Amino acid sequence: MPRNPLFSTYRQGENRVTSSMLAVFERIDLSLLETILPAAAGESSLQMVSFTNQPPGRGQSVPDARISARFAYWFEVKTARNALDAVQLREHSANLGTDGGDERLFVITPDFEQPSAIAETSNPRIVWFNFRALHDAIDAALGDPEAASDQARFLLRELQALLVDEGVLDSDDVVIVAARFAYPEYLKHGVYVCQAGRAFRGGLTHMGFYAAGEIQIHVARIRHRADHVTFTRQEAARLRAGSEIDRQVADVIEASLTERSREEGQQYQVFLLSRDDEPDTVKLSQAIVNDTLTESGRPWAWTLQQRYVSLAGLTAPGVTVTSDLQSR
Repeated sequence: MPRNPLFSTYRQGENRVTSSMLAVFERIDLSLLETILPAAAGESSLQMVSFTNQPPGRGQSVPDARISARFAYWFEVKTARNALDAVQLREHSANLGTDGGDERLFVITPDFEQPSAIAETSNPRIVWFNFRALHDAIDAALGDPEAASDQARFLLRELQALLVDEGVLDSDDVVIVAARFAYPEYLKHGVYVCQAGRAFRGGLTHMGFYAAGEIQIHVARIRHRADHVTFTRQEAARLRAGSEIDRQVADVIEASLTERSREEGQQYQVFLLSRDDEPDTVKLSQAIVNDTLTESGRPWAWTLQQRYVSLAGLTAPGVTVTSDLQSR
């Protein structure tokens, strides 16, 4: 049987990652794959091949042994965050058989949290995990020196390197914004407002604030993001008739216009954030002081607009200055 090329020449990242992953899985022992996939997916076990002594046959037949395999594992892979579509998942789930075999649709994405499309499908045979979970499952499997051959170990490490190169393991889930004026506004209203159309990477869960030469102690949960919001009284009134989220955006518009902090009639981007005293807001043990210097030794702002870090890095013990974040 011809095998897949080891590392795909596909140019599109999604196809390249999928093909390369499948090629590695094809070349390692099934027992090793039975260890990695359940660990990544959070399942207790997946048995691809069973070995049974004295299996019951038909009638009075009792053969001495049986080796059997009855499974089908389908994969849907996304290399961009927030790209999963519930309609596509439902279409894929139609491939899962109804004859009692062990079948799964494994969905692998770089998202930090389970995409809402998984819950929308309500199918227990659709199993999601992210590339970080796969990477960590490989690490765990290879922690036992006897668990894998040298060839399998090499292939799995090469797959991990590919995932790093493709950027699907990026754990930077916090955006730190320059916030000389934005931090006081956050403390007062629990929001962040910036220019319409400003680009932010996907997968963000929290927002932090860089002001007065420090990353401030409050790291707020991002609850909603709305772009190209027109700041007028009429738009606020229209939003008041909508959902709870819409009404909160209306509050932002009205507060901004009342305080004259935004120009009426202009469009802005609005982030609704957890308040500084709410449980969803992470509170650092202390502000993280900027110690960035230019080549000549002069102090330099850690960010002039926005930078990305991981929540785990921000909250790690011993992080007191911004250079501590560089090594994590």
